[in-house]
Amino acid sequence: MKLNFYLFIVTSLLFASCKNKPAQTSVDNYEKILTERENSAAEAQTNVTGDLQKTIAFEVKADVKDFADGIQPWASVEKPEKDLPNLVDKTETVILDQNITIIIDYPLLNKYQFDLKSQNGFNRETLLTEISKHYYKLYAEEEKTATVKTIPMEKRTMYNRNETNGKYRIWGHDIADLVLTEIQVYKTKNGKTILTLGIDS
Repeated sequence: MKLNFYLFIVTSLLFASCKNKPAQTSVDNYEKILTERENSAAEAQTNVTGDLQKTIAFEVKADVKDFADGIQPWASVEKPEKDLPNLVDKTETVILDQNITIIIDYPLLNKYQFDLKSQNGFNRETLLTEISKHYYKLYAEEEKTATVKTIPMEKRTMYNRNETNGKYRIWGHDIADLVLTEIQVYKTKNGKTILTLGIDS
């Protein structure tokens, strides 16, 4: 009887500690998973069957007290409107193609992609704006399709965003953490233009 009582207590505690938490079972374990995924994401480039045509940098004019050369080597994904006024060469047409496909794979386990059309090609301002818009869209879709919801910042036991189990399985980062550093432009054998993103956090 006493043994059964102790088993009941232990089982109850385990259930309570796992309730409303994602697949990871502890902060230490999740931090280890995050480290592995960050390393993997840094080493692995999205697999695109095609030739790399160019890499487009996203830089923002900044105060020299913050950056020695006066250049911030990224643009905000969360609030692009803050960086757009000082985005370097923002109106330069960097892609002449009228149709492009953009792939987002960070911080996602299941990639997201979307198409853009423009008769006049694409500049940095348009690309940054559209990428930000689609990040918001996919994060909203993730939350809508997930049964394991995002833990609010004030209730987290660690800074990083918990992994959710929605359509894209977002892990590790809120939109506020993300910045765009560059875009890689690929051309496939059938002439399709595909963009992959250099996203840092």
